[in-house]
Order: sequence, then C-alpha cells, then structure tokens
Amino acid sequence: MKNNYIIVSNDKITIDTRVKKIIEEKKITDYELIKYTYPDNSIDDVIEELNTYNFLANTKVVIFLECSFLNKESDKSIKNLKKYLEIPSENILIMTNDILSDSKDIKELISKNTEVLDNKISSEVLIKNNLENYKMENKTVKYLAEYCLYNNEKIINELEKLKCYKYSESDKNISIEDINLIVMRDYDDDIFDLVNAIATRNKNKAIDLYKRISRKEKDSINIIASVSGSIRNLFSVKILLERKTKPNEISNILGIKPYAVQIASENCNNYSKKKLLYLLDTLADIDYKSKSGNGKSNSLFEMFLLEL
Repeated sequence: MKNNYIIVSNDKITIDTRVKKIIEEKKITDYELIKYTYPDNSIDDVIEELNTYNFLANTKVVIFLECSFLNKESDKSIKNLKKYLEIPSENILIMTNDILSDSKDIKELISKNTEVLDNKISSEVLIKNNLENYKMENKTVKYLAEYCLYNNEKIINELEKLKCYKYSESDKNISIEDINLIVMRDYDDDIFDLVNAIATRNKNKAIDLYKRISRKEKDSINIIASVSGSIRNLFSVKILLERKTKPNEISNILGIKPYAVQIASENCNNYSKKKLLYLLDTLADIDYKSKSGNGKSNSLFEMFLLEL
C-alpha cells in the first residue's frame, strides 16, 4: 500500500479532511503530525524529516503544503522527490497543490508512486453537515456557498457566526437575509462576482453588486480600475486559450488563481475579442471623463452596466 499522497487542492478544509481520512484508513493511532510549506521549506527538508528516526511516535505524517514545484518538470525538487519515491521510508508523505503539471514525466512519476486525491469537498454538503440543530433551506445553502465563493474555510467560519447570531431563536432557521447581514465579504470577492455578472451579461445582478460594493468603496474610480483589470485578465485568458496554453500555465503567466482561470475560461466565450476590447475602451473613457470633470463616475458606470 502506498504511503505517499498528493491532495490537489488549496482549500484548508478539504486538505484537513483528506489527511484525517488517510490516517483513519491506515489505522494509525500513534503518530506525529509535521507540516512544511514550500518554498519556505525545500523537498530536501521534508525528505530528511521522513528519513529521520521517530522519537515521539511510531509513525510520522509529514504534510508538505503548496508544492508548486509539481508544475515544473525541470525543477530540482522533482529530481530529489523522484529519488525519494524510489526508496521511500515507512512514514507518510502528503503533498498538496492546487494544480498538477500536464507533463507526461511528472504524471508518470505521480501515478506510479503516489495516490492522488483530487475530488474537492462540496461546499453545499459541508454546510449541511455542519448545521447541527440549525435549519437552512436548500436555496439558502446554495446562496451561502456562492456568497463565500465556494471557499470552504470561509464557509465554516461564517457559518459559526450565523449560528451564534441565531442561537437564541427557537426555530434556529438561517435565512438569506441573515447571510446578507452577518457574513462579511472581501472587496476582491465582490469585484470577482461583479466581473462574473458582467461577463454573463446579468445586468440586474451587476447593478445590485455595484450598489453593494459602492456602500463599502465610496470611490467608484477604484471600482472601475478593479473591473478593468479583471476584464483585461479575461481578454488575456481568451488569447492564451486560443494559443492552446494550458490552464496551469495561464495561472502562472497571469499570476491569478487556478479557480479564477477556470471561471475566466468559461466566461470569455460570452464575448468576442472585439467586444472585450470595446469594454476596456469604454471603461478607460469613463475613467478619463470622471477625472477630467466631464461626468460623475458612478452615473457613467451604471450606464455602462445597463448597456451590457
């Protein structure tokens, strides 16, 4: 049985759940859990740990987080990992990364020597499993998952806040209104949703999101700049996909998360390159008019959303 695993995820809840399941399936009771993170630690540090005598427990479970070197075939770390996997220790190695390389050599190395766990835990199932004696309609469960951008760690934290808020109520029913009132949204999350609404031509949702963002970010010039940057990424993803660039390579080139690349890949089909350039030109024009005193930026931006 293999003692080496790769969890394809950057979601803390998914990783913690998978690690717990590995330990349970192997029926390990006497173990020491040790965590390393790349690039703060090297694969050599991890291998040394795995090969060092166990003083505190019979088995070491060594978790190596954010192993981005798994995307780079020529990386020295891959060569050292390959040597270790040829003659591994009795200890457990669990590596994590949000994507894996499409390289044939790396795929072969991984398939022969490790077990890959890449099924992400459903955010909606996670919510239902952690409701305890609280109630939430299916549409509300879905709304909370979307509201938190399917970030399971955030979902768990915000669900605890919601349960505390509804603690004294007899029915303990959590509603969409409760979510809107209690759950905090990051500015970047709101911008992500706004651009997604623009890309899918959902005018009503785009306007509602803009109004919500405006309540937190008073300077609409900043909002316009953020939206422009995201649409520029949308255009870049479209160009790179046409050149047959792989998703993990796009993520590295543009410096954006794989999840954002996945959403952009889906959304860029809604617009031609010509339309995306038109949107960028329009936003640049709004920015210019606002800064030169030829119009109010919020009114101009709302008109832009209405004309999607």
